[in-house]
Amino acid sequence: MKLIPEWKDHSCCLIAWPCNLDLYGSQINKAKIEIANLANQISEEEKVNMYCNSADYRECTTLISNKSISIIETKLDDSWMRDIAPIFYKEKNSLNAISFNFNGYGKYPEFKNDNKVSEFICSNLNIPYFKNNLTLEGGAITYDDKGNLFTTESVLLNPNRKNESKTIIEDQLLKLFDLNKIIWIPEGLQGDDTDGHIDNIFCPIGNDKYLLAYTNQNETRDFNVLDKSKKILEDELIFQSPKNQIIQIPLPSEIYINQKKIIASYINFYFTKNSIFVPKFNVKEDDEVYDIFQSVFIDKKIKMVETSHINYGGGNIHCITMNIPKI
Repeated sequence: MKLIPEWKDHSCCLIAWPCNLDLYGSQINKAKIEIANLANQISEEEKVNMYCNSADYRECTTLISNKSISIIETKLDDSWMRDIAPIFYKEKNSLNAISFNFNGYGKYPEFKNDNKVSEFICSNLNIPYFKNNLTLEGGAITYDDKGNLFTTESVLLNPNRKNESKTIIEDQLLKLFDLNKIIWIPEGLQGDDTDGHIDNIFCPIGNDKYLLAYTNQNETRDFNVLDKSKKILEDELIFQSPKNQIIQIPLPSEIYINQKKIIASYINFYFTKNSIFVPKFNVKEDDEVYDIFQSVFIDKKIKMVETSHINYGGGNIHCITMNIPKI
């Protein structure tokens, strides 16, 4: 069983339609427009499946302009497809999946429908899968092509996930995916409702390169967390190979919508074969980040997409998407 890095070719992009008024509040209609725009753009490059509640089907079909997008009805509690979709892997040249447990981040026990989405997707797409009782959201892990899986202790070891010990989790993941090492980061961004998903701060991108968020506000918790993360990652990755390179991406300036601070990061992006879809926040760091991404992904087009109202609900581009690898 081998995990396939996100920068490899995709056969499909899975997206979930916003439906949770408690999270999005007055911003839900703007978030829907942003997600529809993102889906329309991604669909120009790869197949897109949009999942929505039955009550939202008509609205979804109205806002989705690219009719090649498949709109599929299912029961949803939230829109974070990355966390509720199955984890896909390759075995004997075929695509398979694992349906991990989802418990609403240990905070939203009413999210019963979301725990069934991964099985529904596999059944709907005829992808062989099996269930695993480990509570694990897709945004809680990331991995490279060298046998490393990266995660945060603040999520997988959080008592609210009701997982076993660190040793047991490590042993299970190493065996499941034939990994060389689990690299643990202590925590993620302050205020992240997921307890600190790694996909907001760190991402392997291939060719011995890794992106890591940073902030120069050196009296903040995020500065200390990201600085400590950088030291851990350097110790691990440079020890493995001096060719490995960590490229720092600034966090955006503070963003508020309706007096609510948005937990925002440019690391929360999506790969396609020809493009990188990066959040745009209309702050001064946007241009700097565009230039960094363009210098790193020299063979891809950098597409910065307005997503602040998606972010208001608690996540961003990477959170609302899940790629199915092409085998």
